[in-house]
Amino acid sequence: MRTQVFAYRGIVGIQSSCDAEGLLNKPKEKGQLGFVVDASYVDISSEALDLIKKVKKSCDCIGDIDVYKSSNCIVFSWLGRPWEMFKPELVSGSREFNPDLLRSRSGVLPDPGFVQCVDKLLLEENTDKVAQRPVVRNYGQLFIYGGAA
Repeated sequence: MRTQVFAYRGIVGIQSSCDAEGLLNKPKEKGQLGFVVDASYVDISSEALDLIKKVKKSCDCIGDIDVYKSSNCIVFSWLGRPWEMFKPELVSGSREFNPDLLRSRSGVLPDPGFVQCVDKLLLEENTDKVAQRPVVRNYGQLFIYGGAA
């Protein structure tokens, strides 16, 4: 499976797996904080890329979401689980964060479970409460639509 990054109603969703193509780390191993993927194996919608470009750099060497150039490839990474969602203004990239290294692809559509989850969150919590959370974790367990993590 290729990692997919899409957006809906101003929220970015990431759908991946622990055996996704292009993984550069082993997310299930002890000490791993998230996913590190060769960006050439990541399909990103143009809407998601526009939102990712709004993420601010931090002074830290790790970000909630990150894009940087390594010696071998362009790296796309995020903290957390295979399914994540976030509002760009509430997360940060590392000091090396450079979303201009990413390219969007046509035909990348939001996962139906993600759309349902965002609609439910925005309906129940009235946008303001969603905005108070830096990251809403693991929509894949809220709406089962794919395989196990």
